[in-house]
Amino acid sequence: MKKIVLYSVKMSIIIFLYFIIIQWSNIVFGTNNTQILEDGKYAIKSAIDEKYVLDISENSSSNGANVQIWSNAGGENQKFNVKYLGNGEYSIIASNSNKCLDVKDDLKQNGTNIIQWESSNQNNQRWIIKEVGNGYYKIISKTNGLCIDVQEAQAKNGTNIQVWADSGRNNQMFKFEKQATTNNQTANNIVGTKTIEDGKYTIKSAIDEKYVLDISENSTSNGANVQIWSNAGGENQKFNVKYLGNGEYSIIASNSNKCLDVKDNSKKNGTNIIQWASSNQDNQKWIIKEVGNGYYKIISKTNGLCIDVQEAKAKNGANVQVWADSGRNNQMFKFEKQVTTNNQTTNNIVGTRTIADGKYSIKSAINEKYVLDICDISKQNGANVQIWSNAGGENQKFNVKYLGNGEYSIIAVHSNKCLDVKDNLKKNGTNIIQWESSNQDNQKWIIKEVGNGYYKIISKTNGLCLDIQDAQAKNGTNVQVWMDSGRNNQMFKFEKQKDTNINIDTSRYPGYKERIEALIKVHPNWDFELLYTGLNFDDVTAGECKVHSRNLVPSSNSGEWVCPVCGTKLYDSGLYCASEKAVAYYMDPRNFLNENNIFQFEKLNVYESSIHTIQGIRNKVSGTFLNNYADDINTACRNKNVNPYYIVARLLQEQGTKGSKIGTGMNGGDGKTYYNPFNIGASGNGYTEIYNNALNKAKSYGWDTMEKALEGGIDFLKKNWLDNYQNTLYQNKFDIDTRNGTSLYTHQYMQHIMGAYSEAKTLKSMYSQTNCLDGYFTFIIPVYENMNGTPAPMPSNTSEASSINVKVNANGGLKLRNDANTNSDTIELIPNGTILLSVQRGINDNWNKVITSDGKIGFMSGNYLQVVDTIKNCNYTARVKTNDGSGCKVRVGPSTKLDKITTLTDWTVVTVIEKGTYNNINGYDWCRIITDDGRQGYMPLKYLN
Repeated sequence: MKKIVLYSVKMSIIIFLYFIIIQWSNIVFGTNNTQILEDGKYAIKSAIDEKYVLDISENSSSNGANVQIWSNAGGENQKFNVKYLGNGEYSIIASNSNKCLDVKDDLKQNGTNIIQWESSNQNNQRWIIKEVGNGYYKIISKTNGLCIDVQEAQAKNGTNIQVWADSGRNNQMFKFEKQATTNNQTANNIVGTKTIEDGKYTIKSAIDEKYVLDISENSTSNGANVQIWSNAGGENQKFNVKYLGNGEYSIIASNSNKCLDVKDNSKKNGTNIIQWASSNQDNQKWIIKEVGNGYYKIISKTNGLCIDVQEAKAKNGANVQVWADSGRNNQMFKFEKQVTTNNQTTNNIVGTRTIADGKYSIKSAINEKYVLDICDISKQNGANVQIWSNAGGENQKFNVKYLGNGEYSIIAVHSNKCLDVKDNLKKNGTNIIQWESSNQDNQKWIIKEVGNGYYKIISKTNGLCLDIQDAQAKNGTNVQVWMDSGRNNQMFKFEKQKDTNINIDTSRYPGYKERIEALIKVHPNWDFELLYTGLNFDDVTAGECKVHSRNLVPSSNSGEWVCPVCGTKLYDSGLYCASEKAVAYYMDPRNFLNENNIFQFEKLNVYESSIHTIQGIRNKVSGTFLNNYADDINTACRNKNVNPYYIVARLLQEQGTKGSKIGTGMNGGDGKTYYNPFNIGASGNGYTEIYNNALNKAKSYGWDTMEKALEGGIDFLKKNWLDNYQNTLYQNKFDIDTRNGTSLYTHQYMQHIMGAYSEAKTLKSMYSQTNCLDGYFTFIIPVYENMNGTPAPMPSNTSEASSINVKVNANGGLKLRNDANTNSDTIELIPNGTILLSVQRGINDNWNKVITSDGKIGFMSGNYLQVVDTIKNCNYTARVKTNDGSGCKVRVGPSTKLDKITTLTDWTVVTVIEKGTYNNINGYDWCRIITDDGRQGYMPLKYLN
C-alpha cells in the first residue's frame, strides 16, 4: 500500500511538472506566432562584436559538427538559410551542409551544445526569433525555451555556441544580415561580374608592376607555391584566365595548366595560394573585381578573402596568400593581356590606337634623314625593305590603317603591298619584305609610343620590333625584326603626308568633297571612308517609304513632315508616318557633314581607350536609370570591342533618362523580373503590345538581371548590326548596304527617323565633355548616285505639300505673285472662277503655291481660294516605262520645277485619273496618277505604257 501511495505521489508530481512546462512553453511561444523575419540566406552576427558570426567548425558537412563563432570570412559555413515554418517557428540551416541548427540530444539544461544535424523536423531543430530592438534578435529553442548563447561572452575565433536561460546580455543577441542570392553570389557579399575577356595574362602587383604572380621554380607539380617575382616573361608568370559564368573565373598557370587554388579550401586569413589540378571546386574559382586605374582585386569564391602579397613587400619570392579586404595595394593587380598567335606571345605587348590613319613617311631615330624604303621602287612580292635617304618617292611613303584590337597594317603607297615578316618566322633577324595582303598576323603591327614623338613598330606574329640592322644610318641598310633592345635603331617617327583632299568625283557626287575637307582641316586626326552604295538616291528614299510606318516622326510635327496618305494616323504609341521629303532630308548625308552632326557616321565597332573613358560614361549616365551601371557598360563594351558611348546614347534614346517599365524591370509572371533596356523586339501598336513583345524577348534571352540585359543587348547589337555592315548610327537606321545579307531597307534598328541624328548629338556631347573631339575617329559616309546638286531640303512644319484643286473666289480676279506676300510682283491676274492646282499650302500663314494650266508657277492668298473636287477625266491603269530603265519621278505638280514626291521604278503599276489638262510644260505632257499606296502626283505621260 505504501508503494502504491509513493507511486501515486510521484505520478502527481510528474503530471504537475508536465502541465507547468506546457503552460510555461505556451507563454514563451504564444507571443511569437507571426513571421517577423523574411525567409532568406543570412549571416548571423554576434552583438558582442559584429565582426564575429555563427560558423560551422572547419566548414564541416557532417552530422554533429560544432557551431561556434568566427571572424566573418563570408564562407558558406557562415551563412544560414532561415525558413519560416509557421506558428512563430523557424528552421536555421547551414548553407554549406544543408544541415539544421540542432540542440544536441534534445536536452533541456543550460550549457547544452548547439550542433548541426540533418533535418529531423523535431522541436530541437525549431527556433523562435524574437526581436529585442536596435536590429537585434534572440534565438530561442522551441524544445527548451533556452536562448542561443555565446559561451562566456567571449568574442574570439572558436568560442562555443550553447543554449542558456535568458540573461538579457548581448551574448544572447544577434543581427541577421541578409545575403544576396543571385547566381553569381560569392563569399562575403561579393557579387561577381564579367570584368575582363578570356585570354592569357601576366598579373602585375600594384606595389610595383615590375613584379608579377609567379609559380615557384617553374614547377608543374600540384601544391607548387604561388609568389611574386620580377617579370622575366616566362610561362610560369603567365595565366590563362577563363570566365566560368556567374561572375566567376578560373586562373590557370600557363606552364603547368594547373589552377590557382586556396590551399585545403581554408577560410582563414593567411591561407596560402598554390597551384593544383582542376577540381572545379569553389577554392579554384575567383571574382575579378575592378577597383579603378586599371587595377583589380582577385577574390576567392570559397571564403571571400582577397589574393594578398604577404607583408606588402615587392621582392622576389614574396609569398602570395589570401586575407580579408584591406584596401591596400598589396591586394591590387593589373591584368596585362598577352597577344597570342600560333602559341607565340608578343612579349607582353598590348596595342592601342596611337596614330591616325593616313599616308606617312617613317623616319629612323638614328638619323631622321633616313626613312623606310622599298628597294629599287619594286612592286614585286618579296621586295626588300631597307632605309634610304629621304627622296620623297612613293616607295618611301606608307598608308597606315588601323585594323582594331590595337593593330595596324602598313602598306607601301607605290605598290599597295604590306610590310610583312618573311615566312612568318619568330626568330631574331627575320627579314622584312613587302607582300600582297594576306590578312595574316605577320602583316599586322602594333605601333607603340615611346616618347619624344617616336614609336616602336612591333610585329603581332612574334612580338619582335622593327629594327635597323647594326644600327647603321646609311643607304641600303637592311630592316629586320629583333627583340626589344630599347635602342634608337628600333624607334621611328611617323611624319604625316599633308593631304586634306578627298578623292571623289565632284561632278558625279556634288556637295561631299568641300564639306569633308572642311572638317579635316579643323580635325586632322579624323579619317573618312566613302561608302559607294551604287544606289540611286531617289530609289533609296522611295524604297524607304514603300512600307508605311517604317519611318516615323513625332506627332508634334506637321505639314511637309507627315505622310500625305497616313496623315495623323498614330503608329508605335504616338508617332506619325514620315513623308518622303522628311526621309530624303535625313537620308542625305550632306545635310549632316558638319561638326554638330557628323557622329551619326562614326564607326562604332571599336573600343578606343584614348577616347572612350569610364569618366565619360559616368558623366553621361549620372542621374539617369543607368547611374549604377557605368562600369558594367564599359566592361562589356571593352570585352566586345564596341563603342561604349554609342551604347549609352542608344540606351538613353530608347529609354529616356528615367527608363521605361521594361527598361528598369518588368514582372515576368514567373517570379522573376526581366529587363530589356535596348527595347529589342519592342514593337507594336499601343504600349500594352509593345511592352509584352519586349518582355517576351527579354524572357527568351533570360535577361533576369540588368547586367545580363546590358551584356546580352550589346552582344545582340554587335552580331546583328555592327559586325554586319551596319556599323554606324546612320546605317543602324537606314539599311543601304547590300552586303549584310538582307533586303534593302528592311533590317533597321529604329523606326524614329530622327534616331541616328539624336544619338549622334549624345555621342558628340560625351566626347566634348572629356575633351576628346580631336581624337582618332573614323567616319563612314554613304555616297549615292544621281543626287541633286544641293542637299535635300528640310520639310516645313507650317506648310503642306500635296496636289489639290482650288477655284479663285475673288471679284475682279486674284493676282498670281512671284512671292508669298502682297508686296511681291504680279505674274498674272487670274480671273474669278478659274480652276488651279495648289501644290503647297500654309506658306506665310495662308498663302498657296499654285500652277496654272499653261505652267506658270506663283503664289496666291488662300483667303480667296476655294477647295474643289479633284479633277478626274479618266480612270485606267498603266505601267511606268522609261527609255533607260532608270524610273520616273512623281512630282507634286505638272512641272520639273516642283518638288518630287517619290520615284517609281519601271513596270510599277499606277492609276491614271487625269490627262490633257497640263500639256507642253517643260517639254512634257503631264498626267495625274495615284500610286498603289494612295499618293497622288504628276508624271510625264510619255513614261506610261
